[in-house]
Amino acid sequence: MQKNILITGGSSGIGEGLARHFYDKGWGVLITGRNKERLSKLASEMPGLHVLEYDSLKEDQEQPLIQFIRQTWNGKLDVLVNNAGHVALTPIQAINRVELETMYKTHLIAPSLLASGCIEFLTASKGQIINVSSSVGIKPSSQLSAYGSAKAGMNMLTKIWALELALLGIRVNSIAPGPTDTPVLANAGLPPDVVQVIHDSERATIPLQRRGSVEDIVVNTALLIDSGSTWVTGVVLPVDGGISIT
Repeated sequence: MQKNILITGGSSGIGEGLARHFYDKGWGVLITGRNKERLSKLASEMPGLHVLEYDSLKEDQEQPLIQFIRQTWNGKLDVLVNNAGHVALTPIQAINRVELETMYKTHLIAPSLLASGCIEFLTASKGQIINVSSSVGIKPSSQLSAYGSAKAGMNMLTKIWALELALLGIRVNSIAPGPTDTPVLANAGLPPDVVQVIHDSERATIPLQRRGSVEDIVVNTALLIDSGSTWVTGVVLPVDGGISIT
């Protein structure tokens, strides 16, 4: 029987990489994003891929996704990947309510509401939840207090959900990427020269001497999802070239 996966923030970067990986495996794949043009492009490249617009900052955005699973997939969902994210570099002196609300809605509130709405499906499939966190949620990084605290909160959600849902047969794990070659910084509005400075600075602090690739994250996330990992739950797995241990 076909397996189905829902990936939020699936129109670029890690989310897109995961979508392509599981699409190639023959899974049913639903991705979300805010960029209509990008979603349409991916749908044209991968016939049968399902796409829905989704904005984690707006109320009740999870409802169309839950309705899709119920109606199109007859309630069958095997994996939920909470990947939608937002990052901004801001010193504490300049932080504001809008930025804090954006971070916490994106990384804590929206994933919680979506996960809650999917529990009935995941219970039926003995499925799993993957939260895409960050090494910044493990190791503090300057000017990322909002982002880092949101990702640290996501890591704690992972552990608590794993405890709560174990008796339902649902596993919950988190992948914590380090500096990875995705468009996240550019999408945050940083100019190319600033992005390059950040990339160079990060590379110098990574024990394995390189930034990660999307494939690095996809391969390790797939290992958590694979049926061979059925005794693994409540794990926050750093995939970061060793940066979180420096």
